[in-house]
Amino acid sequence: MAKTQTMLVTAVQKLDEEKVARLVRMSLQRGVSPLDIIDGVRQGMERVGALYEQERYYIADLIMASLIFQRVLAIMPIAARCKPGLKPQVVMGTVAGDIHDIGKNLTAGLLMAKGVGVADLGVDVSPQEFLNALQETGAKVLGLSGLLTSSYDVMRQTIKAVAGGGLRDSVQVVIGGLVNENVLRYVGADYCAADCAGGIEVCRQILNAAGKRPYTEKAAGVI
Repeated sequence: MAKTQTMLVTAVQKLDEEKVARLVRMSLQRGVSPLDIIDGVRQGMERVGALYEQERYYIADLIMASLIFQRVLAIMPIAARCKPGLKPQVVMGTVAGDIHDIGKNLTAGLLMAKGVGVADLGVDVSPQEFLNALQETGAKVLGLSGLLTSSYDVMRQTIKAVAGGGLRDSVQVVIGGLVNENVLRYVGADYCAADCAGGIEVCRQILNAAGKRPYTEKAAGVI
């Protein structure tokens, strides 16, 4: 089994989607724990991330790795898609009126690969749906994505809805997509991420702060 696990990690690292799918199905048939399989995929994803940081892989490779991870989750039994006890720490989605999701999917996939619980609400998500998800999960990070200029008003409405629900002081908002510091100030978010790597890093910083609000003037802006 250890050999198969090693092969799985390597297949993910090499972005061999069909081999990954084949190894996952083979492992399930042999009775390997779905959580062990997902852990192997996560190890491969971490290697992909390291290669990206070394500038040996590119953004397209990160996207491919995310798609592979999502395919693996789709193969898994439904009960195994979320690690037991892994409470969603991040609520994420593309705001209402926008259906772009590549960057969001990549960020969510890489966060999950690092063991972060993510509630991905999908696309065209209303302010009330975001608020409901935060109330249900208790997540401390809200990720809002949008690639249309019309998304800015919806982001602003969503943050107002979070405030109206009494959660603004306990939830930090990260926006991503076609955003910059001007958009950050307009919508009232805490951080904006210029790319997926930035989004992952700021989520990591927030969660590592153990509930303390790390937002400062120096830290604010494009991550």
